Amino acid sequence: MQNGQRGQAPANSRSIIYLNPIKNATLRGYVYSEYYNRILSFRNECELLRGMDDLFDSISFPQASFQEREFTVKKAELKIKRVDDAVEETMNKIMSETPATFAVNVQYRKNATWQGTITWVEQNQTLHFRSALEMLKLMEQAAMNGAVPVVSWDEKKSEAK
Repeated sequence: MQNGQRGQAPANSRSIIYLNPIKNATLRGYVYSEYYNRILSFRNECELLRGMDDLFDSISFPQASFQEREFTVKKAELKIKRVDDAVEETMNKIMSETPATFAVNVQYRKNATWQGTITWVEQNQTLHFRSALEMLKLMEQAAMNGAVPVVSWDEKKSEAK
């Protein structure tokens, strides 16, 4: 490990995620990569995960324990774009929308998912996550101030009768 502390991922795997206020139950926002000093926008959870996974593949850290399967041989184009001149302007726009901010440290990519820590910057709270889905759920819960909609299976069962 780079910094000599066990359990701490090097800075190249650290990303800062800025979530816009949630509309239509979809996470939207921006990812800032400390390694590339670049910003990637995302419109949904799939774009966020795909973009971050492409970042990890491009720097070969953390190493994936599984190789992705794909239907075609054609490789998707890299999502990270060069925006040197626009980084500051984009950051000012992001911060004007009062997003929820998360510092994500992905330490491992095992069992076809991610493990690491997520820090909710505004609340100064850090939690470990065991999967990318768990990370998304933590972000959604924080962005909605804990008011995450819950599916009630009993209601649907009683309506079907």
